[in-house]
Amino acid sequence: MNVEEYWHMKACEAVEEHRSLIQQQRDEIERLQRRCNDLLHERSMMRAATAEDVRQFCVEYQRNQLQQHFAATAASSTISAGRLSAVSSVDSIPIYLLLQFLHQYSAGMVPMTENIRRKRSRETMNSVCGPKTVGQQRLVQRVVARRRLRMREDDTIEELQQEHGQQYDQCPCADVAR
Repeated sequence: MNVEEYWHMKACEAVEEHRSLIQQQRDEIERLQRRCNDLLHERSMMRAATAEDVRQFCVEYQRNQLQQHFAATAASSTISAGRLSAVSSVDSIPIYLLLQFLHQYSAGMVPMTENIRRKRSRETMNSVCGPKTVGQQRLVQRVVARRRLRMREDDTIEELQQEHGQQYDQCPCADVAR
């Protein structure tokens, strides 16, 4: 074997190695794309399931309200000419009930109304007179957004500390028992 054949053989080996690496990377990319598509599909199905659960809650609530309305109407008076008047309490769901359902459904991830009111009151306490120019408005918007983010982070930290605080309160008892 001469030098030219040796280097030609090495070049062929390098080319073949690079082809195999490229093919491995292509296979990995295809696998990741399939996984990504599967996750996107799963997320859309989860959203659809959640939307269906919220819809079901609304339908059940409205059905219960209609039954109560019919019972109250039948007990108090007769229906004139077979027609019912539209009742706003039957056609709408109070926001606090919907938020309470979402809070329970999401295992606490969706906040209850009390938290929202508390955050709003903190924001309004710190607000100043309205800005005069567009630049000032944007600056105030940024400040308010940062303040909201900090409040959310603080609330999250408080919740985590409460959760971990309860766990740490239980741990010393376990250590004493050992």
